[in-house]
Amino acid sequence: MLDGELVDEAEYQRSRARRLAEAARSRLPAQWQDPTTAKQAALVMTGRAAVMPLRYPGAVLRGTAVVSRAWWQWVRVADYYAAAKSTDTLAVRWQDIATVRRRRTWLSLGGTLAAVTGEGVWWLCQGGVAVWLTSGIVTAVTAIAGRHKDGAGGRKTVMGGARTLAFTMGGDSLVEAFRAAGAIGKAEGLLFVQRPANDRLGWTVVIDLPPSRKASDVITKREALASALAVDEVRLILERVRGDEGHAGRLSLWVGHSDPYAAAPVVSPLATAESWDLWNPAPFGATARGDKVALPVVWTAVLIGAIPRMGKTFVMRLPLTAAALDPYVRLIVADGKGGKDHRPFEQVAHRFIRDARTDSARRLIAVLEEAAADVEDRFSRLADMDDELCPESKVTPQITRDPAHGMPLTVIGIDEIQNYLENDTPLDPDEPKGKKVGQRICDLLTYIAKTGPAAGYSLVLATQKPDAKVIPDKLRGQLGTRFALKTMTYQASETILGAGTYKAGMDASKLLQSHKGVGLLLGADGESALSSGEALTVRTHLLHIAQIRSACERGRAARDAAGTLTGDAIGDTALGVLPPEVAALIDEAAGGEVDEPAAEVVDAVLVDDELPEVLGLLVDVIEDDEQGLVAVADLAARIGWEPKRFGEALTMAGVARPQARRQRVNGSANAVPVVTFEAIRAAVVARTSAA
Repeated sequence: MLDGELVDEAEYQRSRARRLAEAARSRLPAQWQDPTTAKQAALVMTGRAAVMPLRYPGAVLRGTAVVSRAWWQWVRVADYYAAAKSTDTLAVRWQDIATVRRRRTWLSLGGTLAAVTGEGVWWLCQGGVAVWLTSGIVTAVTAIAGRHKDGAGGRKTVMGGARTLAFTMGGDSLVEAFRAAGAIGKAEGLLFVQRPANDRLGWTVVIDLPPSRKASDVITKREALASALAVDEVRLILERVRGDEGHAGRLSLWVGHSDPYAAAPVVSPLATAESWDLWNPAPFGATARGDKVALPVVWTAVLIGAIPRMGKTFVMRLPLTAAALDPYVRLIVADGKGGKDHRPFEQVAHRFIRDARTDSARRLIAVLEEAAADVEDRFSRLADMDDELCPESKVTPQITRDPAHGMPLTVIGIDEIQNYLENDTPLDPDEPKGKKVGQRICDLLTYIAKTGPAAGYSLVLATQKPDAKVIPDKLRGQLGTRFALKTMTYQASETILGAGTYKAGMDASKLLQSHKGVGLLLGADGESALSSGEALTVRTHLLHIAQIRSACERGRAARDAAGTLTGDAIGDTALGVLPPEVAALIDEAAGGEVDEPAAEVVDAVLVDDELPEVLGLLVDVIEDDEQGLVAVADLAARIGWEPKRFGEALTMAGVARPQARRQRVNGSANAVPVVTFEAIRAAVVARTSAA
């Protein structure tokens, strides 16, 4: 469906004339595209023209000296002479140098004689016109050669007024800005693929970097480049140009005329939508340039993190509202905050949990067990379907919308999830040293995040404490879409977006507290890896609670009509029972079964709150018969951690490292960081014994 507006012929012609004028203006130099800066540029040029007669003789004298010096160096073969001298081959090359010097001397004399003779003949034929014309050309050339460069002694770069973007976006100024930011070398330049163009929002330019320079490296220097351009970094957007029109060294640069996130937030289209098909990405927000951004909910799991009062709950409710408007979606909502933010979803939610008290956390366990059992049952039924209906062993729109199959898309949204995961109440009251309620919730979510997407299950989790202690890597690593609003430190930003994102130029701590609802979105395309450096800065849409309540009312009416209203929404609070075989699969997904000696250590790990997480994870992946040295990177890969972070965690956990910390293991060509299995076991025993 295409949206448009019917206009008359006169309006069409005016619009066409405006477009032609904008296209013509975009071909001008940057400072001439804006009326204000064009006036400034005209004043600068007028001032320079006024003082030119006074500066011209001095420029001619300097140019004469410059040209004479260059000619003398050419005649004396200065570059060849210096190269031979620096390589101690002057004696060998001396004869060659002398020959070249004689040849250039005779060429100079011959050229001078020919020029004087030609000038004399011209003077005899044309009179004084030849002298004046020749003198004008010679003095103009020498004046150009003798002009002062920016930064040279005797001249300051002064423009008529404060520095503006129109001047800065010009070719020479932009190249100097890249050099000052360290993005390119002092002797390197830029190739302008698209000349600087000005629109109502800002300036756009597409450039090619020098060979071997990568656009991804320049993106990491965004703050330095913003300083060089004299703008706040929130107004600067750097993006790689990808696809057939781009390459690794092509960069798109956009600079806004003003803070693009200072305007009032845009109301979400979901506020007035009659319904929504969740198989289509949900409206989410817009970039600084006004490009719409949608958030896929199917086939992924979403983690939203931020410090308090930055709009985390508002953001989370956007995909949940889209799910509420789809009558063929089953919605499960748990509000760990316990307020009214999510109460409107009670009208449509299959399961709804109001707070994070222990009894509510236990009910969440039962709800997640019911969901896990449904996931396993769906896979069993999908395996028996014919290839035409289910070609890839996962749900399709046709399957999820047919009530006969009983496999609706299911979205599980949990706000302030840390309030559930940090619940240290024993799961079994008769075993106070056994598994805790929070650990069980984490195991169930890990299983659903790992296996659920293909069966039509999606997670939307929000927290203000996304660290590894609250959300272990085994769960966080399964959340493929990340959205980080304002954080206090870059470390907190990395725990949300993923390891290595800070070095790639993605840092949510740089966002301003005044920019509520603005964050970095990563992995929303369903293809980009978390460390690919492809995060978008997005200003999310706004949905007030009254608008969400109205949307949920429309969603309930649609479910009534479709016959898909179930669970708590109709008073059916009975929960299913988790089959033993599914419980075993959940335990395996949470870490796997271990032999008896390791199981004793695992029990100790679960009761010792001070035991570092890295040791608890290693217990699950180290076999009893493993001895001796092992590469740190190999162990890190077993638990899905970055090697650098893993090595630091081992040190902090008190794991003794061998005297030679880098050795060759498993036939490696080079020495790599190593640790011993015995040292890890000793650290675990020391911790559990102390407990």
